Amino acid sequence: MTVDAAPDRSDPLVVPNSQHHVGLSIRGQLTVLFSDGETLDCADVKGLSAVRSAQEFTVLPDGRPQIAVTRLMTHFHSNETGLLIQQNPARPNLGILTGLRPGGAEALLPADVVFEQYLIISLRGHLYLNLDPLVMEAKAITTFPPVGNTFLSRTPTTFYDVTELEGGLYATEAGSAKPRLALASTSVCGSHVTHEIDVPTD
Repeated sequence: MTVDAAPDRSDPLVVPNSQHHVGLSIRGQLTVLFSDGETLDCADVKGLSAVRSAQEFTVLPDGRPQIAVTRLMTHFHSNETGLLIQQNPARPNLGILTGLRPGGAEALLPADVVFEQYLIISLRGHLYLNLDPLVMEAKAITTFPPVGNTFLSRTPTTFYDVTELEGGLYATEAGSAKPRLALASTSVCGSHVTHEIDVPTD
């Protein structure tokens, strides 16, 4: 019996038309800031993510290649606090991978990657969602998926109680609703890619 060799994740040609599942952990301590002044520290947050890249790439005016990446799944949980974070299926969760040097597909790595994420937080019997995207970025990744890299967001993201939003999970504007909590960390919010998960496609 022969075993197929694992693809070289540092090869830029693996980026187009690929799908990956990875394990995640939060670097540092994630803090939930409630609108009433309460804070909830979560130090044991771990999760999973799945992404799919487009089949075709484009070339920017400066010659660098760029390809769209879709986040298919986001899941984080804290056993200590009961915090559960999932991707909002009602909103697109899209990203862009941009090569750092001019060229074709062979220049897709190293690259910068940016994702805009819309999430649902489940906590203490309530559901909360963000209306403005949580922007996460990783600089100069050299493999895809970027195992060992950390995606960073340098600003807190506010979340609203779903029951207070017209349109519920599909809401795009706050209307009269007020933010109920925010996600932040002591420095930057870092989502660290720890390992790739083998999910058979056959």
